[in-house]
Amino acid sequence: MVTSLVALMALVVGACQAAPVEVQNADRPDRFSQRSVTAQLDTTISELSDWINDHSDYPNAPTVSVAWEDQLALQTRCFPNFPNDLLPAILIKAAYDSSTSTIYLDTGFDPEDPIDVSYLLHELVHHHQLRTTNTSTVRHRGELEGEAYRLQLAWLGEQGYSDPYAELGIDEKTLQIIERCPR
Repeated sequence: MVTSLVALMALVVGACQAAPVEVQNADRPDRFSQRSVTAQLDTTISELSDWINDHSDYPNAPTVSVAWEDQLALQTRCFPNFPNDLLPAILIKAAYDSSTSTIYLDTGFDPEDPIDVSYLLHELVHHHQLRTTNTSTVRHRGELEGEAYRLQLAWLGEQGYSDPYAELGIDEKTLQIIERCPR
């Protein structure tokens, strides 16, 4: 339910998506060496982009950058009009900035955790949506977010999760509401 609230709030206040990757060296946790994470993310993003191409009508997307942010920075990015003391107590795994083609990953991102990787896929979908489509076709934010969730759910299903909705804390009714939201 918390993730459902996050998804609805993101629609109200703003978006928080074989593409090459540029990983920025910023405050990566010591648990993984920067070199190994950079190499792993490059491979993972290439594989996820190929998966998106195979499961959608999107062609290959141009280069996407990846940067690390802590929770406060991600929350501020996703909810820019909220004072810090009123930010929702939620965990944001990733956010996409279409103005810079950058995916921001939480510093706690685990490249070995399929759930974390599914959030990277979700943000890569947004990158494909916004960088590979005809700009004369305007799609509303809810439609784009719904498509990203549906592809994320399908990918988790292929990874063997029997209830991907539960893993993401969302349900079909909430997803339909998101998809219908014109903002």
